[in-house]
Amino acid sequence: MDGRDSRTFAERLRHLIKTVHPADRGPYSYREVEAGIRDHPGAVTAAYVQQLASGKQPNPRKHTIEALAAFFGVPVAYFFDDAVAQRVDAQLSELVDWRNTEAGELMQRLTRLSPGHREAVAAMIDHLAACERRAGRRCG
Repeated sequence: MDGRDSRTFAERLRHLIKTVHPADRGPYSYREVEAGIRDHPGAVTAAYVQQLASGKQPNPRKHTIEALAAFFGVPVAYFFDDAVAQRVDAQLSELVDWRNTEAGELMQRLTRLSPGHREAVAAMIDHLAACERRAGRRCG
């Protein structure tokens, strides 16, 4: 591979749809993307998002590209600049890999707790770590 990334807009959008989603579920539906960009000046329908992803609409408006980039948390340049796309894709790959580890799974569960309960879990972790340091073994 020569380091070039000549994917189309549709291919890059499909990659984001497939990759960028909450860890405990699958990809966003076109309707969810529509809902997520509804308040953006580049808002479009789910059917139009599908057409963009399929390549049937190869030339989206600037505001639509901005809305999609914001929804997926990537720079607008992701859709046009090969170097940016490669860098973002590498970061996404690392995130997905981490998300699939034990630590990532624990973090996902932790984010579903209230702030107060997260503080309680952090205190328990601190207590258990201190116990292990003192005893040189696992604490129960």
